[in-house]
Amino acid sequence: MFTSPSVRVRRRQATKPTRAEALGSESVTSTRSLKRSSSTIATVSHASLKKENSSSTTTQPTDQAADSLAAQTLPRKKQVTEAKRPVWLAPFAQQALQPNDTSNEHTTNSASQAALSESEAGLSAVDASKGFASNASKVDFLRASDPEPQPEADRVLLRGDKHAVFSIASFPEAVGRQLGSVDFGSVPIRSGVNSAGGFAFVATPTSCLVWPYDSASSAMTSRVYRLAMPDPDDTTVFETPLVALVSAENVQSDVGVLACSPTGQLRYWDRVAFGLGGTDRFYTANLDMPDASDRCERIIEVFSGLFVVATAKGYLFQVLLQDSQGATELNVHCLSKGAGSRTGMLSRMSSLLGGSQFAPVATDAGDVVVGIAGGERTEIRHSRELFVLTRQRLAKWVVSQSQPEKFMFSMDIVQTLSAAAAQRFDVDVDVEVDVYDIAAMRSGDICILAGLYTPQTGKRVQLVVGMLRGNRVSVEPEVVGLWPLKYAPDFRLCQTGHSQPQLVLPEGGPGMFAVFPKAIVGVVVSGTSAVFEEVVSFRDEGILGTSSAPQFPYASQSTSESSLFLTCAGAGVLQVCIDKDKVLASCAHSANAEDQDGEFISIETSAASWPGSGTRVGKASVTSSPEREYQTQIEQAVFFGLDNAHNPLSFAITSHVTGVDSALETAVLRVSQSILDNTSHFIVDRLDIGAHLNERLRHARAVMQFISEGALTPKLSHETRAHLCAHAEKLAAAVALWEYQNSVWAQKNGAASQLLANLIASFLESAGLQTSDPLRTFFRQHVAAIGDVLVFMSRNLAALRRALDDNESGRRDSQLISYEANRIIISILQPAFMFRFQNAALYAIGDLSDSPSTCERWTEHSAVVDLLMQRLEASYSLCREISGQHCASIYERISKSVLPNDEDPSDLNRSLSIFDDAISISHASLPDATEAPSSEEAKMRLKLDASPSLTLLRETIDQMGPLANLFFRASVDRISLLENTGLSEAHALVCRYEAARSRYIMCLVPLARASVAFRLAVEYRDLASLVMLVFATDSENAAMHLRAYTERFGRDFADVLFAYYEKRQAWASLLYTQDADFDSWLKRYVDSRMVENPHGPMAQIGWIHDVKMNDFGAAAAKLARAGRDSLEVDQARTMLSLSKLAFIAVEAENAVNDDTTQEAHSRLEDALEMCQIQESLSRYFTVIVRNNRDYAPELVWKRRDDVSDKKAVLDAAMLTTTSNCRHDFPALYTVFNELLRCIWNGRMLSVEDLVDVLTFPDNMSCIEGSSDDAEQYNVLVRERYSLAVDILSRASMNLSEQTREATLRTIWRRVFLSDDWPEIHQRIGGNVPDSELRQELECTRLYNVLQSCLATRELAHPDWYLLPIDSFATSDLDYLASTRLAPRFSSDVTPDSEWKPLSATTSPAVQKDYSAEDNYLRTAIKCNLGSYYSEILRMVTDQIAHTTRSVHNSSDMDAQASTETDSMMEFD
Repeated sequence: MFTSPSVRVRRRQATKPTRAEALGSESVTSTRSLKRSSSTIATVSHASLKKENSSSTTTQPTDQAADSLAAQTLPRKKQVTEAKRPVWLAPFAQQALQPNDTSNEHTTNSASQAALSESEAGLSAVDASKGFASNASKVDFLRASDPEPQPEADRVLLRGDKHAVFSIASFPEAVGRQLGSVDFGSVPIRSGVNSAGGFAFVATPTSCLVWPYDSASSAMTSRVYRLAMPDPDDTTVFETPLVALVSAENVQSDVGVLACSPTGQLRYWDRVAFGLGGTDRFYTANLDMPDASDRCERIIEVFSGLFVVATAKGYLFQVLLQDSQGATELNVHCLSKGAGSRTGMLSRMSSLLGGSQFAPVATDAGDVVVGIAGGERTEIRHSRELFVLTRQRLAKWVVSQSQPEKFMFSMDIVQTLSAAAAQRFDVDVDVEVDVYDIAAMRSGDICILAGLYTPQTGKRVQLVVGMLRGNRVSVEPEVVGLWPLKYAPDFRLCQTGHSQPQLVLPEGGPGMFAVFPKAIVGVVVSGTSAVFEEVVSFRDEGILGTSSAPQFPYASQSTSESSLFLTCAGAGVLQVCIDKDKVLASCAHSANAEDQDGEFISIETSAASWPGSGTRVGKASVTSSPEREYQTQIEQAVFFGLDNAHNPLSFAITSHVTGVDSALETAVLRVSQSILDNTSHFIVDRLDIGAHLNERLRHARAVMQFISEGALTPKLSHETRAHLCAHAEKLAAAVALWEYQNSVWAQKNGAASQLLANLIASFLESAGLQTSDPLRTFFRQHVAAIGDVLVFMSRNLAALRRALDDNESGRRDSQLISYEANRIIISILQPAFMFRFQNAALYAIGDLSDSPSTCERWTEHSAVVDLLMQRLEASYSLCREISGQHCASIYERISKSVLPNDEDPSDLNRSLSIFDDAISISHASLPDATEAPSSEEAKMRLKLDASPSLTLLRETIDQMGPLANLFFRASVDRISLLENTGLSEAHALVCRYEAARSRYIMCLVPLARASVAFRLAVEYRDLASLVMLVFATDSENAAMHLRAYTERFGRDFADVLFAYYEKRQAWASLLYTQDADFDSWLKRYVDSRMVENPHGPMAQIGWIHDVKMNDFGAAAAKLARAGRDSLEVDQARTMLSLSKLAFIAVEAENAVNDDTTQEAHSRLEDALEMCQIQESLSRYFTVIVRNNRDYAPELVWKRRDDVSDKKAVLDAAMLTTTSNCRHDFPALYTVFNELLRCIWNGRMLSVEDLVDVLTFPDNMSCIEGSSDDAEQYNVLVRERYSLAVDILSRASMNLSEQTREATLRTIWRRVFLSDDWPEIHQRIGGNVPDSELRQELECTRLYNVLQSCLATRELAHPDWYLLPIDSFATSDLDYLASTRLAPRFSSDVTPDSEWKPLSATTSPAVQKDYSAEDNYLRTAIKCNLGSYYSEILRMVTDQIAHTTRSVHNSSDMDAQASTETDSMMEFD
């Protein structure tokens, strides 16, 4: 395992001296340092090396070491005594080391200050604690250089199972200011880290800033040292020198700096922090490059004191920093290829004489050096291998501090790698190879980072690492391993320059790092293949530089971790670590089973495709399932990326799956579920449960936030997003529930305060879980079951309350438990819904989501809905119970209000509710507690200092609104679920919800929470309750409220308001509209109601609104229907007359005269004629009674209920019928009496009833006199049978076929019975002349009826005519008796009905009377009625034909006479 940076810092700090020891020895140390520095400078001068002063850009020191040392003493002392951290970031939340406090840096003792000022006389440093203004157009380094202390969790930027990334230190302000003023597009920046000494640098073409990033490496942690670079010329003004940090020997907190300009000018500072070196004292030398156009490209420390500089064209220069005696000295010479190479003076003379041993490595045109690396030791004393990699070749030297260098070989590395790739990956096409960098392993193998291309891939590169091995030092190595990397950039990488990839092998492997501009690939090698690979990506802030190449020799034993230090533009100094021991152990465990767990796989036994082509070239040696890769990246982003704004790493993932990605869904659900269940090893356990839950909630939400920011939301199905949201909802509910429990513990309310604890304990016990602290166990491990707790509560709470209701004390506890149960439910559900609504856009689960959900969420379980409904009922009952004993004002309001579903609406004796008052304000409006007038305020307000019962009442009332809101939301969600899944319970739940919604909204009004009721009605669009609330709570301002809600909800609210008016028959309020939109809505409402109920009240009043809107056509139709549906004759006549006027207005306006218009006009005329017929009958019967019984002559056109009027009806029936009729047809005579009573009272008769009135009487005599009225009545009497046929023909379209046929048979049967056919047959049945026969038949009533029907009324034959044999009532007996007449005279008729009940034998009696009519008809048929009917029909037909011919002849003669007259006039 590997340790975090802070652990190593504390271990070093444990060996530091105390504050007193440090201050006591500081002056001595400084004096010794001063003497040593002076001696060194003198030695350099004696060696004739140039000593130059720095330019004017360097600044003088502004702070002292003793000040920083004093400021650090107390924190350091505390750190020495504290416990060591576990090796792998545990505990995760420990605080990191605090930055040095520089606020007291000028308070040190004078002796130390004097000593330090003397020793630092030549230093030039920048105080990083001073402020600066960064350039807004550059990279924002202000965030990266934030001096605020960070907790340890913030220092961990990424932590995987086998790798991690740490934030070591941010940039000091001076470095941030320098970087903020640089344009990275035009000025290259070099940066690096010396991890051994804890120093870092950032270099520009003119200066280099060096600072100690490790707080334990130096007392002056806030110091930044500015070093002047060699003066650039015109050709190198935009080229940054090469810089290498040199670990200072025997000085723990100092560093040396070696800089090489692009043209070969060297500067070396042996110390920059202590001694007499400083920033203005340095050593210089010149490489004397053979080619003036060449540029220095690489610098590497082969081992301590020996550096090698490589130029672009392949010249190598060895730079020694010390002489053989250990004194500081710059000794430079160029490496040669000749055998037995010479050094020193002989070498320089050979060069002057034109020797060829200094020929560059890159001999071909365009070939340049891309990398150099130091290898293992050789048999030569103090010697190391040196490898030089160009674009085409690989060369090897052996270099030493004391011996001449030796050139070993130069080989074509591109050809070698190309052949190896073609053989290893089985590629039959040319493989193009780009090499990027080289590194050597402690085993002696060489690793080369390269890119492979084929013609099919174009610019897409397949990155590989090749391993080369040689048997001997001088033998060219062979490729023994070649494995691809998962990192695949979409562009062709640069082989040179600042964006060139690098390959770094800390401690010589087996861990290695491939460094790219915005990514690092960590690899662990086992044998000749890679067994581990992870990619660490960066955001827009790129990588500036990495740690220097490792010093040689390697340690005898490598550490368990491979670490790479780097500088990032937006974050400062970072460390990337790989636990290589754990990787190798996992590899050994899986060696016997290839790809056993999907993580390790051999390169030789697998193949994969090139990017963008179908060629099989090999698969990455490290693979894993997509789910695992997604899960790992999501976990890193959730726990380290999103929560830390300073994290420069990029955790972005991509999915190339079309539509929903099942692998991504599996990964996000696993991560989210592990957070919910507290099983993720990234979650830090805390004693503070609240903080623990909040942290888990933050991480749970971060899962979806990461998906959303990566534009991967469409890759997750609606169900998956709902599950993710549900996980976070449960954690939000758990946070609120824990806060509730803390508040209960603080209040100490007795047994009720333990309700949740006992509930959780019982719940866990029922699940078979036993624990000493069930409450904390639940919140740590079982938050996922918080919905099941609600179900458990719904099943056990009622039983608990019933058990407590036996006595007064128990009843009080029962009330408190009811109140606390409400608090628990609200604490669980309200935060959950709030989280869902606030994050609906993030989870894409709102109304505009891509598809409806078909999975049941925990808040919409049927048990949760039932529980909420139970709690609402119980809470309202509790309010009624408490207020009945302690608050009369509330109880009076409750008793006044009959809620929906409280009583049966059909119960006429139910109590009157305030909500039944439709529009008037006869009852006082119920004021709201928050809006009550001053006179009501004292009655309505429940104060805290009141009795406990009143306080409980007030709190329970306050809970009603949230409970109702939760119940409505849960019901709406469940209804949506049932509708989406097509379950049959949806309709039943909708009905239940709508009834309960109105009930629980209205129950808030008597509880003085009308404002809450209004909000709920608006939120859940209960428009019916909203209308009722307006009139019940503030009827005086109802118009204003109605207008506001109409503007908000539009036509929907208007329709509900219209229905409210209609139900309460408030016709004036319904028709009183003053808005154009309202008028149109009302018209559509009236029309729709008429479609639903054509004979309802809308037909009676709807025409008024049509007239207002000038729609006379619709008004005419409504009036006509209202006239036909009217029960009063005078009302019907009025409606039909108005309809006729409206119809005339329509015809006049539109001038339309088509068939439809004519038909409508005819029907209207028929209806008016029906009214006239009934009025004529009423007048006729009145005249008959008046003429024969001496009644008053006044005609009263209203209902008559006095005794004289009832006697008049009986007299009218008796006067118009014979004794035989009354005797033979008693039941029908009774029906006739009732029909006469209706006529007498001005009631409208149906067509069948009117036919009975016209055809049943057999003694309707004519009225004597010569007045017009008498003649009108006599015509009615004479033509009453033909009139009956005419009425039936006109109303036939509104009658059923059975009714029409039965009525027609009744008419003709009674027409046939109106003559005495046995007597007629006796007179003309023998031998009589034809003239006497015709004369006898012409005197029959049948003849008159047929003549009237055929000649006068022109009724079509044979449609409205029947033969005697077809006129029997046998087939109509059941219809006439049971269907038509008996129900209208049964005992079930209401008292206000027009019909009076008859005896139970009504139906048989009616059938008997109709059978008697049939018997009389059979007797007539036996008397040759059929023949007489045919003869009479022929006679009438002939007479009509003769009349028609006479009319035609008369017309022809008139036309001929007119023609002759015209001819004579022309002749004249």
